Amino acid sequence: MKSYLSLVPISAKVRRRQNRMTILCIICAVFLVTAIFSVTDMMIRTESSIMLSKHGNWHLQLDHISQDIAEEICRRTDVTAVGASSVFNYDGGQPYRIREKKAVLYGTEETYMNQISNGITDGAFPQNDSEVMLSPNAVTAFGAQIGDNVTLHTPAGDATFTISGFGTEDKGYYENQTYLVGVYMTQTAFASIMENNGITDNEPAYYVQFEDATKATKAITELQAQYQLPAENISENTGVMSMAGQSSNESMKHFYGIAVILFIIVLLAGVLMISGSMNSNIANRTQFFGMMRCIGASRQQVIRFVRLEALNWCKIAVPAGILMGTIISWGICGGLRYVVGGEFAVTPVFKISPVGLISGAVVGIVTVLLAAQSPAKRAAKVSPMSAVSGNMENTATVYHAAKIGVGKIDCSLGIHHAVASKKNWCLLTASFALCIILFLSFSIVMDMVRLLLPSLNVTSADLALASYSNEMVLDRDLVDEIRKIDGVANAYGSSYMGNIPATSSRTGIDHINIVSYDDTLLDYAKGNIAQGTLNEVYGDSNKVATVFNKNNSLKVGDTIQIAGTEVEISCALSQGLFGDDLIVICSQETFDRLMGQEKYGLIGVQLEKDATNETVAQIRRLENDDIVITDQRESNRTNNTTYWASRIVCYGFLAIIAVITLFNIINSISMSVSARTKQYGAMRAVGMDDRQLTRMISAEAFTYAVSGLILGCGMGIPLSRFLYTLMITHHFGVAWHLPIALLAVVIAFVFISAVIAAHAPSKRIRNMAITATINEL
Repeated sequence: MKSYLSLVPISAKVRRRQNRMTILCIICAVFLVTAIFSVTDMMIRTESSIMLSKHGNWHLQLDHISQDIAEEICRRTDVTAVGASSVFNYDGGQPYRIREKKAVLYGTEETYMNQISNGITDGAFPQNDSEVMLSPNAVTAFGAQIGDNVTLHTPAGDATFTISGFGTEDKGYYENQTYLVGVYMTQTAFASIMENNGITDNEPAYYVQFEDATKATKAITELQAQYQLPAENISENTGVMSMAGQSSNESMKHFYGIAVILFIIVLLAGVLMISGSMNSNIANRTQFFGMMRCIGASRQQVIRFVRLEALNWCKIAVPAGILMGTIISWGICGGLRYVVGGEFAVTPVFKISPVGLISGAVVGIVTVLLAAQSPAKRAAKVSPMSAVSGNMENTATVYHAAKIGVGKIDCSLGIHHAVASKKNWCLLTASFALCIILFLSFSIVMDMVRLLLPSLNVTSADLALASYSNEMVLDRDLVDEIRKIDGVANAYGSSYMGNIPATSSRTGIDHINIVSYDDTLLDYAKGNIAQGTLNEVYGDSNKVATVFNKNNSLKVGDTIQIAGTEVEISCALSQGLFGDDLIVICSQETFDRLMGQEKYGLIGVQLEKDATNETVAQIRRLENDDIVITDQRESNRTNNTTYWASRIVCYGFLAIIAVITLFNIINSISMSVSARTKQYGAMRAVGMDDRQLTRMISAEAFTYAVSGLILGCGMGIPLSRFLYTLMITHHFGVAWHLPIALLAVVIAFVFISAVIAAHAPSKRIRNMAITATINEL
């Protein structure tokens, strides 16, 4: 033996069974962190890909700038591309048509469609002014093919073009509908049509792509200062910028902060598990370290021995944990891609996540070294005389007997054993508390996802009948006719009028946007009440509702003068059909009296689960020059899939954390019982029966559980309220309420964990002979 450090592999072989639990704890902690961060990394990559496909590969949009400025910006070293695009007749309200379909006109360029928006799906961008590219739904709308000639009908005359390809920069707008077709042409051809029709106010917007999102963020202030651009002339691609962590949007900043908080909590869960196991393992071997001191080891050598032993555990545990975490992340990503599908069809599967690998390795190695620091110093302070005498049970001086209180002596001793080691008690309490905090925190994330996805709202429709430019042309009787169609579950109607002059008791309001809800919609809206009551809004009344929105200053109790009639806001909803600011919702009867209208602007149709294509076809026959029908079933399915996939991943990780917490307390109580084997043997020798022994060990487990429950609820409930207010109340107006059902689940989990944790150690000690327990070393 060259040095005391040569004892490390020998000790590992001798204590293989005892070390197995500690190694398993390290593996579980590394596995947890690696899996969570690997899946998170893949989800970020997936969402980034989705954002690029939906919103384009650009960072900043500049409005009202000259072409000279755009060319100068393009020459910046941090800019990779600049593309221009103009749009006209976006809502289809003007009489511009291609083969009887309303046409949305775009004047753009190849750089924008190819590089900025990645929008070309087939063929090529127009190479001259006589060619156009159509949105992909033109194939369904009228059987368009590349090379066909199409005629654009405008008020000033017709223009004939050749189809050069298909594509769009706004895929979501044209999917599942055939009443609007996008027509993409060169800027010269677009300008000619605008001039012929006397349209002058149609400047292009310039989209700037930077080398990365960080440089785009820095460029905002530079561009404003250099070209004296007002803030409203510069807007960012929020989806792309937020996925890169560079969005200046206030809501996204809140989410970044919340992500950091959850990141720290998850990290602490792994740290506490390793620390608890390490503390128990090394504390139970103080006699061994004392014997090392007897044969000449210095305190510094003992400390180095403990640290090297900890690294020796990492040699096995860290690679195993990283491998398990990576495999599990592959399985989760594979399930999302091939089973869930939808937006997750582009999820990377067999990809290595550097973030996951590094996080797992750092947690394993750094935490083990930190966890070994305190026990190593304590082991170095062990007296060699104490090691020789074998008096290692209690190193601290005892000034008084354990307090037995008014309960039974066995329960009091169990509580005393739990709190005797302050550090171990704190670690196990913190482990339980973190699990509780994570449960309370992640449940809020799920509530937020549900509110963000409109298809999860009870008002979501499978098919929507509307008019161009929100005109009210739908007969009221049409709702009843649609309800009679086989396969239709329900239908509702609504009207909308914007920018209505009004005066209010709240200063600064000179107009409102008014929406009517029929009785079906009002019944649905009861599930979205954030404040007040909706009962008085029904029928012809002077009570109205509003939608909680950060841009909506209207509050419950405000009065509004509309068309000479004063109405009072009696309710605020968290969600509505229209998300405009200054929104007022009233019954259909009240809307008719105030606005003098007797038709709907929107009819929503909800289909039965077993509805056939014939049902959809029958409803589509209602489409005409005034009525447009949008099929929203696929987008609803995608949103539902996203929501349930998020729930599965989120609660799957919570289940892993719960199992690891349970394993941690089982391991810690098992090691605590092993450390007191001689004490328990002596107690049994003087008359303690098996039932009393079980109660004593159970009391120790329940002490950890109760203290963890108190700390976890004490910290988790305020944190839950803070996160709920920041994420939901601030944006949707829904007030936080104590999650009683979730707390009941948490309390049940904690106490069941304590029962399971006490069972195995008490059974093991009961099955040992008294002489064996007394002689146990």
